[in-house]
Amino acid sequence: MFSTPVLLSSLLLSLSFIPAIPAWPSGAPASVCHTMLPGHGKEPQTLADSPYHVQVSSLYLKQDERIKVTLSSKSETPFKGFLLKAVEVPSNNIIGTFTLLEDGGDNSTAQYLACTHPQSSITHTSNVEKLGQTVEWSPPDQFTGSVVMVATFVKDGYTYWVNVTSETIQTGQKSQGLPLPRIPN
Repeated sequence: MFSTPVLLSSLLLSLSFIPAIPAWPSGAPASVCHTMLPGHGKEPQTLADSPYHVQVSSLYLKQDERIKVTLSSKSETPFKGFLLKAVEVPSNNIIGTFTLLEDGGDNSTAQYLACTHPQSSITHTSNVEKLGQTVEWSPPDQFTGSVVMVATFVKDGYTYWVNVTSETIQTGQKSQGLPLPRIPN
């Protein structure tokens, strides 16, 4: 029979050969902003099979307006983690600023991630299952052009989808106020 120290040593030795899987239960690090890969040691799932989607409240907005961006499940399949950014089409440069809609208290499920500038991306705060997350996004001053929201959804350690996109958003000139009518004396 084997002694307890020999069995324990064998167990520890065998565990050392299990590949390490980086996990980010409290949110993605800025180092993955460009690849959007969570580093879970497995290839992402096929986009066509994604049970999640990225929806925007409007496909057209002015420079001084905001839109709501919602990450959600198509089929009540919860996700544990996410990373969201807005990219300019066709350059894929991260653009604009996100705003959290939550109170920011202990129950907050999202936090800012400074991929290229403050509030340039959003990620999860914990690996608690969630069915949706809504934030606001605004374009930078003087920007006109096309933008797409890009997300990674993590269902569990080995099941995730990368580069799930919204429809293309067109950003135009600032809203112009109409001149006030003249009132005769």
